[in-house]
Amino acid sequence: MNKVLVSSIALLSALAVFDAAKADEPPAKPKRERAAAAPARAAPAQQQASNWSGGQVGGSNGVSSVNNGFVEPGAYVCPFGSSIGSNCFETPFSFSGHKASYTIGPFVGYRVQWGNWVVGIEGDWSYKNSESSLSQSSTAAIAVTGSNYARTDQFSGSVKQKSDSSIRARVGTLVTPWSLLYVTGGVAFGEISGSFAYSGNLYFCPGSSSGAACVSSATSTVATATTAVTWSDTRVGSTVGAGWETEIAPRWKVRGEYRYTDFGSYTKTFGLTTRCTGSSAAASSCTGTPSSSVSIDLKESFHTFRVGLAFDL
Repeated sequence: MNKVLVSSIALLSALAVFDAAKADEPPAKPKRERAAAAPARAAPAQQQASNWSGGQVGGSNGVSSVNNGFVEPGAYVCPFGSSIGSNCFETPFSFSGHKASYTIGPFVGYRVQWGNWVVGIEGDWSYKNSESSLSQSSTAAIAVTGSNYARTDQFSGSVKQKSDSSIRARVGTLVTPWSLLYVTGGVAFGEISGSFAYSGNLYFCPGSSSGAACVSSATSTVATATTAVTWSDTRVGSTVGAGWETEIAPRWKVRGEYRYTDFGSYTKTFGLTTRCTGSSAAASSCTGTPSSSVSIDLKESFHTFRVGLAFDL
């Protein structure tokens, strides 16, 4: 019993000493709090959008594919006793061209921006010089009861499209604050000139010769028909296209554009002088249904691809 008591007292004393020692230790420091989160990175300031309102001037250059359509259904001179479409026929003369021509010129316009939409009006002038031409010669045999005749035809013609201009609306949408896709269309003006010359000679064929053999052996010319004319017009038509424009520096923009311009179909009519050779008699006395005029059917248009540089005012 005494041993148990002594052991118990010893155990209690040891616990008391341990408690006292623990109490003397400095209190444990609390865990360091997580460092405050770094302040959120400030969002970059929004860049100012490009201003698409205001005036604009610039210049462009590119290439035009020009169509010059020219059709002269047929000038003619026929012998007396013949009729057109029966034993005397017209000689048709026609050509067209799709020539490429360099084009260059200035433009000026004004635009207004509404949100992502940009609308405006623009005028331009461009120089180009695209000409199509043809020369043609032929010989025809003409048989009239009891006689043979031959006719030689010589044609030459040309059409030239020179400067053109337009006044157009432009409507576009901003695909980015600095890039614009647009469509454009309006009225176009074009300087178009041309020329036409015809010379027809009617020969009497001796014996049984005809055609080219008759011409080489002919001793007499029965009649002639001639004309030689030039013209220069300002045509009014329409133009439509689309383009892309983007800012490359403050107030400076570049563009690429395609346009189709059409001046329509029209007819030019000129006089044709028909004469009996070696006689002052009326042409009807030596020719059948003499022609007094020629009509030329024209259709002019062009496609243009151009690039330009513009400055915002």
